[in-house]
Amino acid sequence: MKEEPGAKTDSREPLPARVWRLFWLTVLVGHVVLSGAWWWLEPGGFGVRHPRFWANSVAPILGLGLSIGSLAALRFESRRALRWLLPVWPAAWAGSALAGRLLFPITLGQLWLIPLSGSVVMGLASFPLWRGAGSRAWAGALGLGLCAAPAAAGLVWTQHPPLPRTRPSHSNLVEPTPAEGMRPTLDTGTIRLGPDMIVHALDGSLTVRFSPLSISVQPLLTFLSGSKDGCWSVLVRPQDRVGPEPRLRVSQREGERACALIYDFRGQGPATLRVQAEPAAGSIMVEANTKLMHTTYSHLNSYCDFEVRGHQRLSMEFSPCPGVPIEVRRFDYPVGRPARFAFVEEDRTFRVVEASSGEKGPFHTLARGRLGPEEALTLTLHDQGRTLGRISLADWSSQADTTLSPTAGWGAPVNAIEFSLSDDSPSSSASIFVTLAGTSVGRGWDCVGHNPGTYRNRIHLEIAKTVDQ
Repeated sequence: MKEEPGAKTDSREPLPARVWRLFWLTVLVGHVVLSGAWWWLEPGGFGVRHPRFWANSVAPILGLGLSIGSLAALRFESRRALRWLLPVWPAAWAGSALAGRLLFPITLGQLWLIPLSGSVVMGLASFPLWRGAGSRAWAGALGLGLCAAPAAAGLVWTQHPPLPRTRPSHSNLVEPTPAEGMRPTLDTGTIRLGPDMIVHALDGSLTVRFSPLSISVQPLLTFLSGSKDGCWSVLVRPQDRVGPEPRLRVSQREGERACALIYDFRGQGPATLRVQAEPAAGSIMVEANTKLMHTTYSHLNSYCDFEVRGHQRLSMEFSPCPGVPIEVRRFDYPVGRPARFAFVEEDRTFRVVEASSGEKGPFHTLARGRLGPEEALTLTLHDQGRTLGRISLADWSSQADTTLSPTAGWGAPVNAIEFSLSDDSPSSSASIFVTLAGTSVGRGWDCVGHNPGTYRNRIHLEIAKTVDQ
């Protein structure tokens, strides 16, 4: 008499039955590993009302329980239990594939066929269980499948980025016009605004020497890793992941101590940059404006970033937390020495925090204060107790998105000011990475959005003699 899958195993078990059993053993063990890894790796600290609580804390436990239950039914060869449990998996993968195709039509335009194909294979592999089964068994399996599919689709929906809440500047982007008697030029090299001030026209960066410090600045809003529809950046084709580079259209001097530049970001919008050096006052004024023509989703982006050199042991004091200098340290990735960063929350509480390991939460508060939406954020640079200079960001607070980050968890929003050393030595170069909305901190490759509009970035750099006055 021919044996069926699910019957008692002995040395005469047919090869098809053994292959069937091995297939489901592999599938179910894979789901155990996937559920456990998701629960362990995804960030926590979300409230019950947040969809990530259900996706990161509840769903993997349910998946782990169903996987172990299915393995137990397979081990003890319980056909009745297998008829109820195995259809859950093809239905869940079919639901997730269809939801992914609807929610992320660009990134998953072809990739959705992979989980759908797996669903079809699992569905076909579960059919032998219904040989001789009655209508009641079929109805039960169909009912479970109809529950599993929308539940899996809901899990995919939790990965969709929240509505962007960055607040573009109310001012319109105005391209600089040539002064009377002057023609726009296209100098793609370096523009010197004095012995200690260089503007790199090609990419809009600048280098300032405030003895003993040297500060490099990237003031243009730049998208480093993202996707067109908000899907995980790791699933995006490499050529589509990185945002456009600035293309210089016009560069012109406005006297000996100032210059103006105009850029185009292909497919994104125009940008302008003005730099004014004031040697007598010991300061540099920078104004960058970047216009986004459409909503832009990214995992990593830079509102602006700074690289500081020439210090011995650097610390920073944030204006909302006066009198509390925070030492700049190196951190490890993905785990190890903790990262330090700052952010402003929805209630306008400004916090400087330290992660638990790498840039992963929970986060320990090092300093706390209040930063209003129209207040400038000032970072004072100290070196072994000596004040060296100051960096002021006039527009960051008013434009930052305060939505909870899907990758950080533990109450951290999508805006961030990350700072760290490049090496173990306290005198190594320090980077200060500023974003309005990104997911650099935490776990995962989720993307969040920037609303369309013009983003203004006014930066004021001052040397120590000005700060001390």
